[in-house]
Amino acid sequence: MIAGRGDIARRLWGAHAPRVPFAAPRRKHSEEGAPHTPCRPAGRRTQHARRVRSPELAARIGKASRAVALFAVLLLFAACRQDMYNQPKAKTYSASEFFANGTSARPLPPHTVEYHDAQQNEAYYTGLTNGVLLAQLPMPVTPKLLERGRERYNIYCAVCHGATGEGNGEVVQRGYPAPPSYHSERLWNAPVGHFFDVITNGYGVMYSYAARVEPNERWAIAAYIRALQLSRNAKASDLPPEEQKRLEKMP
Repeated sequence: MIAGRGDIARRLWGAHAPRVPFAAPRRKHSEEGAPHTPCRPAGRRTQHARRVRSPELAARIGKASRAVALFAVLLLFAACRQDMYNQPKAKTYSASEFFANGTSARPLPPHTVEYHDAQQNEAYYTGLTNGVLLAQLPMPVTPKLLERGRERYNIYCAVCHGATGEGNGEVVQRGYPAPPSYHSERLWNAPVGHFFDVITNGYGVMYSYAARVEPNERWAIAAYIRALQLSRNAKASDLPPEEQKRLEKMP
């Protein structure tokens, strides 16, 4: 039999040996006989109880929860509005119960003038003066104007009229009706305002380019068409004296 630590101490010291509590402590039982579960440390138990049982803290948590829920509901209802998708506006020529005449379109106030496109110069914007086509360009002819006209001509006109104005553009070669040549006698004798008017209002199967080409660019195209005509029928005597001398020196 193996002796415990208490027995060894009594043998060494006799009857006056001190009691040494080396034995494991007994587990306490409740009145019903069930083992008693050890509790948590007093500090942690007190803190946990204070956190759960505080009425003031519980009230604050309840108010915060209700506020968050109310905010979520309001946000949900706000997101259901379709004002950004279906904007409250009056469409063009739509009916309206707000105005007495029953239409949403409002007449312009008297003496209203467009601030960016006031067409006060009849000759510049129509190519006409008292109903007669202009025979001269309403601006000076410069290399910059001709260069701009050549660029716009190649974009909008060359597909039908051709690069040289013969009327044999790419779409004509594919079956589109051929326009008249700029080098014909009729167009050679036509005033420069005629080309501006055709670009503005269209002619025959050609539709209007007014929405695509601004007035200053229409005049530039008209000037370039005149340059194409002159290039086909130009004479050396038409050149300035210095250009004639340069031409004579060329091999």
